[in-house]
Amino acid sequence: MVYDVRIYDFKPGKVPEYMKAVKELALPIRKDHGVELAAWFHTAIGELNQVIHVWAYNSLAHMETAKAEVEADPRWFGEYVPRVQPLIVKMRDQIMLAPDFSPQKS
Repeated sequence: MVYDVRIYDFKPGKVPEYMKAVKELALPIRKDHGVELAAWFHTAIGELNQVIHVWAYNSLAHMETAKAEVEADPRWFGEYVPRVQPLIVKMRDQIMLAPDFSPQKS
């Protein structure tokens, strides 16, 4: 499995607005294109206004194809990105590979 780990920092107080947009738009769009949510977290203690989400892919090729499909979906740049972009301060992305002994999403 390949995991896309994304860490976003938001303007103070904007995490609930971001989570609503993800629930209403991003999750359905990604699901339509075969992208599975593996984990989702937001900070309660520590560096606040931060969200970490992890997307699971079968392979790097699957990740590339699915990401291209999501970005080609008119809802992505037409509705979702304009809604969340003003909320974000900083974004980081890491592609992680899971060894055979790691728990796997199926």
